[in-house]
Amino acid sequence: MSAEPVVYREQGDIAFFTLNRPEKLNALNPRVFELLGEFVQRFATESSAKVAVLHGNGTSFAAGADIEHYVDISAVQYLEFMRTGNRVQSLYSECPKPVIAALHGYALGGGLELALACDFIVVEAEAQLGLPEVRLGLLPGGGGTQRLPRLIGTMRTAEMLMTAKRITGAQAVEWGMALGVGEHPDALSAATALAERIALQATLPVRLAKVLLRSGADASLDAAMDLEQSMGAVVFATEDAREGIRAFVEKRRPEFKGA
Repeated sequence: MSAEPVVYREQGDIAFFTLNRPEKLNALNPRVFELLGEFVQRFATESSAKVAVLHGNGTSFAAGADIEHYVDISAVQYLEFMRTGNRVQSLYSECPKPVIAALHGYALGGGLELALACDFIVVEAEAQLGLPEVRLGLLPGGGGTQRLPRLIGTMRTAEMLMTAKRITGAQAVEWGMALGVGEHPDALSAATALAERIALQATLPVRLAKVLLRSGADASLDAAMDLEQSMGAVVFATEDAREGIRAFVEKRRPEFKGA
């Protein structure tokens, strides 16, 4: 595998972003964020791949920020690093195509926050998830205080934030913040299978479903319902919708063209 700390490859309809610092448990540093941003933009704008899977090489997804990077930097430099991470995470959350995070081993601090910016989290039961920043006298800087309570509620998030509590992947599934691996042997296999199922569907409805889920969460119910119906009408007018309806009536698999 490449010596770069993030590796990009495509396999059919799926793009893979591999965190590739196994000797550091895939800890995040400026170069990692630079490549994560570059690759997700390539996937979004240049690639024919329909779904992406983000995962870690070695024994963990990502154990958080590379703390050695913090030793000699100023508060201003620290803030810029946090803002760089947030910009990259926004590229994932706002990517027009779905991104799946596959978690194993440790997914802590910035690693968990990176996963939270994705559309799906698939996690192994024994994985360890947490926001341990208070143990270092720090706070999360990549959305942990904001994205996580939207998934598991304020009380559970507060306990994780204020006590540095870790939860297992099994608890994450129980709490509704992740999907389990099911019959698959590991998170990467399960995430790949999920990506394959998504790739079989019509492209535009999948992309607009992501828009509706992200936009509707911050809108009133009435506004969100109006947006849903407007986008539904746009989709209904596409050739893929015509094909999907014909295939259903004719009892065959649809052949979507992305139009």
